[in-house]
Amino acid sequence: MTTETSSPDQPETNSKALTLTVVVILCVFTFCQGVIFPFILAFQLIAGWFFYLKRELPTLTISLEQTFWFLSALIVFSGGVHIVCCKYHSRTDTTQGSWQKYWTLSLVAMLLMLVMSGICIVSITHQTWWMATDESDTFLEEKPHLPFFVSSCREAARRSTSKNNLKQIGLAMHNYHDLHSRLPIGGTFRAGQPHHSWVTRLLPFVEQESLYNKIDFHEPWTDKTNKEHFQSRINAIQNPGLKSDYDNGKSSEETFQGYQPAHYAANSRVLNVNGGMNFKEITDGTSNTILAGEIRSNIKPWGNPTNFRDPARGINQSRHGFGGPFKGGANILLGDGSVRFISEDIDPAVLKALSTPNSGEPVDEF
Repeated sequence: MTTETSSPDQPETNSKALTLTVVVILCVFTFCQGVIFPFILAFQLIAGWFFYLKRELPTLTISLEQTFWFLSALIVFSGGVHIVCCKYHSRTDTTQGSWQKYWTLSLVAMLLMLVMSGICIVSITHQTWWMATDESDTFLEEKPHLPFFVSSCREAARRSTSKNNLKQIGLAMHNYHDLHSRLPIGGTFRAGQPHHSWVTRLLPFVEQESLYNKIDFHEPWTDKTNKEHFQSRINAIQNPGLKSDYDNGKSSEETFQGYQPAHYAANSRVLNVNGGMNFKEITDGTSNTILAGEIRSNIKPWGNPTNFRDPARGINQSRHGFGGPFKGGANILLGDGSVRFISEDIDPAVLKALSTPNSGEPVDEF
């Protein structure tokens, strides 16, 4: 009869296997949640040197003259080190024989490694300081020279601010609906003449009640009695990721004659000319219907009554459609007050279903 004895290393092996399993499960879970930055960073640290060498080696040129002088200086330096070490060794230790040449080569190699390590430390310190203190700015596209860490943090902050702006607009629309039992009119027109926009009617609900009370609603927004009021800047409709003069490179004063722009537009199928829907009329469901969203072209002043467009034109596909300054899509406000970042590659049929309030189309996951 034999008795099986477990190895002393068995518990340690099981513990390592369990730890590895937990790490793998956490990595898979993190990746499935869309958190890919740690994996990108790990890949860059492991394989980044290969791509760097592949990119930089073809651009390098070797100077035979400089190489010759470097090798000559290194040989002379190594010879001098060997002579000094031989003399010092013969005076201090006579029991181990003469100083060996490979000892000199080892010492010179160690000195070269120390010098290279010092250069690397200085370079890393300089690069880290540059990443932390760089003050360059970008708006629509990150410039190639802008450090990844800085540009990523800035874009994340701008995305968050724009998303909060849309949430504030959504809350204002819901408060307006609670008071008037309807959403604001997209744009009021009288005798064919433009008067006021949906943004103007939301002013009391975005902490601009004093400005709202100064506006003469009997006169158009461009009337001389109203002009000064519509030149006021409203932070809730300013997208920090977008320059107001994006279309033509001019300042906002030149582009809008002093009027301040709106970087968000309403869904023309819900808020349109002399019309604003009731939530009960949105039979497709408020969570499946777009109210407003980011725009990056064909920008208009916030007082313009035609500040609405059809989302079905696509995301980042048309000057007259929705689009964001951030890569890959745009922030969109839905009827339930939530804000979603919708990809520019969304299925056109799904986007059309989100654009219509009562057409009955099925809305797949987006």
